[in-house]
Amino acid sequence: MSEIGFGCAGAGNLYRPVSYEDFSAAACKASELGIEYFDTAPHYGAGLSERRLGIALGDIPHQQMFVSTKVGRLLHPDHSVEQKDAEGFVSASPFDREYNYTYDGIMSSFEDSLQRLGVSHIDMLLMHDIGELTHKEQHPMYFQQAINGGFKAMMELREQGLVSNIGLGVNEWQICDQAMNHAQFDCFMVANCFTLLNNNITHTFTDKCSDNNVSLIAAAPFNSGILAKGSKNLGHYLYDEAPKHIVDKVIAIESICEQFNVSLQAAAIQYALRYDCVKSVLIGMTNESRVKQNIVWYEEPIPEAFWQALAPVIYSS
Repeated sequence: MSEIGFGCAGAGNLYRPVSYEDFSAAACKASELGIEYFDTAPHYGAGLSERRLGIALGDIPHQQMFVSTKVGRLLHPDHSVEQKDAEGFVSASPFDREYNYTYDGIMSSFEDSLQRLGVSHIDMLLMHDIGELTHKEQHPMYFQQAINGGFKAMMELREQGLVSNIGLGVNEWQICDQAMNHAQFDCFMVANCFTLLNNNITHTFTDKCSDNNVSLIAAAPFNSGILAKGSKNLGHYLYDEAPKHIVDKVIAIESICEQFNVSLQAAAIQYALRYDCVKSVLIGMTNESRVKQNIVWYEEPIPEAFWQALAPVIYSS
């Protein structure tokens, strides 16, 4: 996969409507500029993102793409509305979501995704949003579902050659650490927790992944906005208003960036890639201009002295 990945949550109309024409043009431009990795999920727009990506990928040579999608939610038709707002997705497809991490649930979700994407094989299949952050007091029940059947289903799909790699796609790396005791995974996608602002994953878990030949994909390097917009424009932090101590940390990072003439966004994108176990950084993209800008930041030269100066700031408690 390419070191920079194309996140397709926006194709499911996350927070705002995105036209298929803009998304398709962005996907084609990304492929043209060397981005090979595309990630989606049934959750994104209740199937809308997968359907749109499946159509868009028809214009991209198969050997130039690496696709991941996710399992853990089943979609059921909702006949009461044609379009609706659901879980942050505007004008989502008319389906209700059901969490299901059982053997049968994973198999059914996988088959549905093949249909929506229009493919017969998935490069990487990730169990989506397992963990306490999403499920709170219901987490033990859902995690037991995964242990009892979901992980087995994913391993069988890999053994059958229907998927090439299996893993988790989550917002908390700790559940990945726990899941390693129950199955042999190839990769973990961790969102919002391998960034300049949240990086305790590097204390021990990155070494554990390297020792076990498990790859990491670092998603949401901007922490949902603040590391893209900076302290003056104050984008969201973890999908909410940024608390003062986070704003202060961003200001401190920006000071180091100014000293070395490095853009904040380039540092945010390139940070996780400094770890050998990280194979790609996944960024949401919805139009051609964002694709081009993200590549510019990804390719921006950053001196080693910058990272040395930055370390005391980003690793401070």
